[in-house]
Amino acid sequence: MKTCQCVGATAVEVVGLCDPDEFAIGLNKCDLGQWTQISIPEIFQLPCSKPDIASVDKVFVDVQINSVKVVKTPAGKCGSPVINREGLRLTGKKLVVEGVLKQKVVYTAARCDQPVHFAHFEVPFSAFIVLACDTSLSQQFCVETCVEDVFAIPFNCREIFKNVTLFIQAIPV
Repeated sequence: MKTCQCVGATAVEVVGLCDPDEFAIGLNKCDLGQWTQISIPEIFQLPCSKPDIASVDKVFVDVQINSVKVVKTPAGKCGSPVINREGLRLTGKKLVVEGVLKQKVVYTAARCDQPVHFAHFEVPFSAFIVLACDTSLSQQFCVETCVEDVFAIPFNCREIFKNVTLFIQAIPV
């Protein structure tokens, strides 16, 4: 028997999403797609001092990039890129991006008077962008991020499940 679950728009307000129409991708004709998309699932445990959760009302999210560096990786013979069955390429160079999602979750407490509370969370992440094989290990990049989507629900009365979809683009300096 098939089960279909119909879900409407989420009632959680998200502050910090980027406007895709204002995010420029591939303006340079030489741009070979120096970008990646990642999904960051997480379960937050409320601090002991906070009351239980009735509902999640709002999520504020900001991305902080802490480190960007070019690293050498495996590549094909004679410098030709290796392509896997998914169409992903290994060129011998990757950009390692380390950052932190800084978040504030506003929620209604599971109490009779239903006060509103908030909790701050920081979640580290790593992302990798395949670069052209002739990229120098000393090449500098400007990294732009776009928070595309945030999904947040109470996992139980003390935990919140949240998933952030993040677009990361590397632009040579």
